[in-house]
Amino acid sequence: MHTPLHYQVSEYDCVPTALINAVSYLFKRKQVPPMVIRHIYLYCLDTVGRNARFGIGGTSKYAVRLVGNWLESYRFKDFAVRTVFLEKEAVRLDSDGPIQDCLDQGGVVLCNIRLTRKEEHYIMITKIADDWVYGFDSYFRTAIRGMKGHVSILESGDGRSPNLKIRLSWLDQPDCRRFCLGPVAQREALLMWRMT
Repeated sequence: MHTPLHYQVSEYDCVPTALINAVSYLFKRKQVPPMVIRHIYLYCLDTVGRNARFGIGGTSKYAVRLVGNWLESYRFKDFAVRTVFLEKEAVRLDSDGPIQDCLDQGGVVLCNIRLTRKEEHYIMITKIADDWVYGFDSYFRTAIRGMKGHVSILESGDGRSPNLKIRLSWLDQPDCRRFCLGPVAQREALLMWRMT
C-alpha cells in the first residue's frame, strides 16, 4: 500500500516533507525503513536563525545534498534509490535534460522554487507534459492570487496525484518571481529514482 502525500506542519519544513513525499511516492509503506525517516529529519532544518533558533531558515542546500548522498548509500531489503543533486545551470527543464530524464524513468524531482525575492520553497515534480510542470506542493493552499494562466491548484482526490501545475515557460524564468526557478546561480534540485 502506498501512503498519501503529506503537507507541512510548519512554515519551515518544506524540504523534509518533500523528501518524505518522494520516498512515499516511490515506495510502498512496508518498504520504507524507519532509518530513512529518521535521517531525513536528522539532517534537515539545519539553519540557525536569530537567538540561535534552529530551523527558522528551513533547510540548507548542503543538507539537501547530504540527505541525497545518504539516501543513495543506504540499502535495506527493497529500499534503494539513486539521487543526483543539481545546481546552477544544470537545473534545466528542457526535453533532453537530466530533470526530464529522471521523470521519464519514473523518478521524482525535488525542486527549489522562489516564492519571493528572499523566500524559497521546495516542491516535488512528478511530470512535465503539454507545456506544464505537475507536482505536489506540501504547503497547503486553497488558492494562488495573481498567477492566473501561470500557476494552478489542482484537486488531489486520491492523495497521491499532483496538486499544483505551473506553466513550463513561467517556472523556467531566471527572474525572482513567484513560482519560478529564479536566478541560475541560485537554482538547486534533487533527483530521485527507485533502484529496486
